[in-house]
Amino acid sequence: MADTITLPESLTIHTIEASYNEISTAISDLGDDIIFDAQAVENIDTSGLQSLLSIIQTAQNNQKNIAWENTNDTLTDAAKKTGLSEALLLNN
Repeated sequence: MADTITLPESLTIHTIEASYNEISTAISDLGDDIIFDAQAVENIDTSGLQSLLSIIQTAQNNQKNIAWENTNDTLTDAAKKTGLSEALLLNN
């Protein structure tokens, strides 16, 4: 069974440090199948996207599987605009 991480409302340069640390710790403590629930995300900027990318790459390097649920336009539009949709596994 997959473990779910609910992303916060804001993933911006002003809030990402705390969120990054919290998510990174959670991923290391969870099993091999992780789902990011993005329903609450209302604000995301390039710093937030870069942090998510770093978290996903680290998880994959540790043989963890990443999936998404409840992605919204805020997240998907920002990823498309920056060309990170594929790298963030949002096309899967």
